[in-house]
Amino acid sequence: MARSTLRRSEPRDADDRIASPCVRECSLDGRDIFRGCGRLREEIRQWRGADDALRLRIRARAGARQAAV
Repeated sequence: MARSTLRRSEPRDADDRIASPCVRECSLDGRDIFRGCGRLREEIRQWRGADDALRLRIRARAGARQAAV
């Protein structure tokens, strides 16, 4: 996905990439989801090498998990 088509309202890091949802609350709940950010272990492992499109998908899935609690 081209950068120009990405939502500019998403939080960005110092490199102008989609920012991590990390809030430094790194403990797992009973579903093996990190309590602070709502991500799975695999999503955290993928984050560093992910392009902005994948980062947006990860953030969306994590947000949906947190909303479902």
